[in-house]
Amino acid sequence: CGNQCQNELDIDCMESKQTARLATSTIAGDDGEAVQKTKYNPISVSSKKAQKPQDAGWYVAVVRVNCEKKIAADIQQVLDNKAIWFEYWVPTKRTFTVSKRTNKRKEIERVFLSTFIFCHVSRAELNGIRFRPDVYKMLSMPGSKTIYRIPDMELENYRRFVECACEEVSAFTAPLKKGQKVRVFGGSLKGVEAYVQRVKGDRVLIGCEIKYIAGATIEIDRDLLEVIDEK
Repeated sequence: CGNQCQNELDIDCMESKQTARLATSTIAGDDGEAVQKTKYNPISVSSKKAQKPQDAGWYVAVVRVNCEKKIAADIQQVLDNKAIWFEYWVPTKRTFTVSKRTNKRKEIERVFLSTFIFCHVSRAELNGIRFRPDVYKMLSMPGSKTIYRIPDMELENYRRFVECACEEVSAFTAPLKKGQKVRVFGGSLKGVEAYVQRVKGDRVLIGCEIKYIAGATIEIDRDLLEVIDEK
């Protein structure tokens, strides 16, 4: 979105003494722009005809840029027609552009992690996705040909992390320093774990990642954090 994009703080959140959050992608090749997340960015719902398999796991399909949602929906339709259980998640973000012609601001939705579709499916169905002409590949671990399965808790932790818009402030203080592992103990991010990236006054930049795939950072009030003792 270039120089036309700008951050938007939720006025209602500020008036109710909640703190706005800006999620930043740290995927390789991304511009790392901080933008406010959409409030409604759910995981898709699989067909009612299909039963969730016991080995269902999260994998990442790499597709053409700007085609993530279209391809994901098509994969879902094809598998639903075959009564194969499948869910997907394509993280999105809200950005704002100003029209050069009318000088009016317009809200648009963009994909947060470019070219990635998070696929929740049985390993037995992966070939049906990876060999589609519109799928470049399924992500694997560095130096390995095995398709990488994202741990369920790691995916859920990351999803909640990047989708947060604002949090209620709670009274808690603790000394923090770069590299410490912390846990959010209040609001919609309660239970999410991350690492301190930067501390500036009462604001802390924390980071979360899906190993081998992508990371994100968010700025949060230090009053919402507790240090995790890893000894």
